[in-house]
Amino acid sequence: MSEAVPASDHAAAEHLRDRFRGMLLGLALGDALGAAVQHRRPGTFSRVGDLLGGGPYDLPRGAWSDDAATALMCAESVIDCGELNLNDVIDRWDRWRRSGLGSSTGRCLGISAAMAAALSPHGGDLASRVLDAEPFPRAAVVAAFEFAEPARAVGAARSLASLTHSDASVLDATSAYALLIVGALQGLSHDTLWDAVSDDVAIQSAARPQRVDITEATAASSDALSVLSLVYNATVSAHSYKESVLMAVNAGRSADVAGAATGALAGALYGAQSLPPHWLAALIDRAVIEACADRLLVAALTRLMDDSTGRTA
Repeated sequence: MSEAVPASDHAAAEHLRDRFRGMLLGLALGDALGAAVQHRRPGTFSRVGDLLGGGPYDLPRGAWSDDAATALMCAESVIDCGELNLNDVIDRWDRWRRSGLGSSTGRCLGISAAMAAALSPHGGDLASRVLDAEPFPRAAVVAAFEFAEPARAVGAARSLASLTHSDASVLDATSAYALLIVGALQGLSHDTLWDAVSDDVAIQSAARPQRVDITEATAASSDALSVLSLVYNATVSAHSYKESVLMAVNAGRSADVAGAATGALAGALYGAQSLPPHWLAALIDRAVIEACADRLLVAALTRLMDDSTGRTA
């Protein structure tokens, strides 16, 4: 008869499951919150305090846009492939573009110029000229898949980001964001979110997130390094998921990306149990996203066990 698993192991497994669910649900909620005010300048809209819907795509309450849709496609890809397969990711994104596969509304909404170029045989060199933080929410998924190996999480995040963005500053910012996700999933506190996971991974100094006044972070532009500062400071300056994500989306501009990226990070940090229940109740396809998070965790642990077996064989 096999020995019973210690209660402490069960508790650790449940905490990890809660963080994975928090990351993916938090990402979708952040996207849904931010989509209502994306492209708006601070001061030109009423402060977001609840999940409302609307925005440029007139989304119903609880619906999310391209940031969550493309991230969920990445999650399904690594789950099914057991690794990051860029060709498979591109194929899934293309099906989303053509038919709305995996979207919250059944339609492809909010596809960016960078994404459209990546999916077109005549996309040109747009990737080198786009400096925004669009890759962040997708990087959260592959960083979660590699959460036990920070260096590999960074490599996966950079590879995925390079499908749509090739500027070094974007790739460096995406790498730093991936490390923040790893730290949160590993159970670090918001005070130590960066330091404990970055020691062994080379990150350009310009991409190392710094503590600044949240007003300063909010006033920054929408390039990837500025959004990284906003996401980091919104997370470490607050003490709850709700407070963090509302700080991010009320900065306007790239509110959908910042909301999704902050939502994923704060969700991983505080867990699914910290997400506002009335937001979760309104979130479209909540059960689908929860199931995806559970399968992503299983895939990550399977990869970890396979690596361990390979090292000891």
